[in-house]
Amino acid sequence: MSTINAILIEPGKEPVICKLSADIDKQIEEIATILDGNFASSRLFNVGNGISLHIFVNDLAVPLGLPANRRFPAPDDHEIIFGNAIFLALDDETGDEQGAIDIPEDICTFFMENLDKSLPRCKGDEKPDPSAEIYTEGVGTAEERSFKWQEVECPPNVTKYIGSGRVKIVDDGVCDVIQINGRYFRQITVENKKTPLQ
Repeated sequence: MSTINAILIEPGKEPVICKLSADIDKQIEEIATILDGNFASSRLFNVGNGISLHIFVNDLAVPLGLPANRRFPAPDDHEIIFGNAIFLALDDETGDEQGAIDIPEDICTFFMENLDKSLPRCKGDEKPDPSAEIYTEGVGTAEERSFKWQEVECPPNVTKYIGSGRVKIVDDGVCDVIQINGRYFRQITVENKKTPLQ
């Protein structure tokens, strides 16, 4: 099998079957292209036989200002999906190494109908909750810190761009700015319980 079925939901559109390469390296590149950048995923639910349905979204959707797509059902209806969303089936034990597995078309149709009902469509003008702008890394460790991405101008004196993905670190001697889709962002530390601002 050279392709697998996944489910794509774009803002303002019905869910559709999306074909992705069965090769994990090509699959990752195709997902990054559809989501227009680097991505993160979350396990939604177990579908049986050690397989779970996962949602993949652009992990910088909020700072990039991607349009509102769908809301999660209550009690999480304050959570909004911004930008395109891909739904993939992953083996709970080998999914990280082997990539997604094929979802038969009849099962895709069943999932699409249920996702369309369960994830209410946004009007498109919804704004993210301020908490959605906050990222936390090193959770539960002494190095835990929270930050948000602030758009900035391209730094002067850029010598090179570091990285092979969609997001690159700007090497200007400081390396505190990233570049994605021709735009530049810097991490701004945000106060939390573990990292109060001095």
